[in-house]
Order: sequence, then structure tokens, then C-alpha cells
Amino acid sequence: MKLRYLLAASLLALASAGAQAATTLSFGTSTIGLGQSTTSGQFYAPSGFNHNWILNVSGENNFYLEFNDAEVSTTTVGNILNITGMNVNGGSALTFSNSGDRWFFQGNVADGAYSIMVSGTTAGLAGGLYTASLSAAPVPIPPAALLFGSALIGLAGLRRKKAAHEA
Repeated sequence: MKLRYLLAASLLALASAGAQAATTLSFGTSTIGLGQSTTSGQFYAPSGFNHNWILNVSGENNFYLEFNDAEVSTTTVGNILNITGMNVNGGSALTFSNSGDRWFFQGNVADGAYSIMVSGTTAGLAGGLYTASLSAAPVPIPPAALLFGSALIGLAGLRRKKAAHEA
């Protein structure tokens, strides 16, 4: 009977291993949770801007974080919304890579609050606009956990076979 309880507890632990955590990204009144994305806002000042985002990490955190300069232009008017010299700095814990106007981080960090500075100069006729998004893939079940689960099933089979042989 104990083996059944152990097997049930192991299966329950394996089933809950990919659960999402409460990791969020916030700037002012805007908050982005895992699996959501939002536009952070429009910036109409013709000069530079510095925005401090706070990333609160809790639990499973194999996440992907991205900031994009969202340019809008027309052939007749030119750049309507544009940011030049955009930079995203997450300190030593969050090292962002960039590809053109896209800044991104993917990985794991310890639980806690992280400060991310997004800066640049608006260069469009109506200022500039960028987007921020946060997503996460469930952490895969480690191979050791799968081996442990299959070993428990094998032990249950041996016990049944032994019990049937003794009877």
C-alpha cells in the first residue's frame, strides 16, 4: 500500500513540474505577466528618455524578455514614430542581446527584483514607441525525475509478481 502512495505522489510531482510562476514586468501602472504582451506607451518628448522597468522573478523562471522599437513611417510624411539609439540595460544579472531595434534576454535568474533601464532618443514626428513582452516556456522535467518515476513503476511490477508467486 505504501508503494501506491509513493507512486501517486511521484506522478503528482511530475505533473506539476511545468507550472508557471508569478514572474512579472512592470513600468509605472503597466504590468506584464508571463504569456502576456503589451505596448508600454508612446513617448512624445523630442529629447531622450530613461524608463526604469522592474522585473519581479518568483519560482520557475525560464523566461524570454523582449523590448522592440516600433517604428511607424510613411513615404509621404517620413518617420512618424521612431527611436534612435535605443539601449536596454539589465545590469550584470540580465545581459540583453540586440538585433537592430530588438533587445532580448532568455534564461534563468534567481528569485528577486531586477531593474531594467530602457533609454533612447525619440526621432519621429510624433515621438517614439516601443513594446515590451515577457513569456516563458515550462521548465522541462529533468531526465532523473523520469528515471525515478519509471523505476517506481518497475518496483511496483516486481512486488506484484513476487506477491503472485508467493500465493
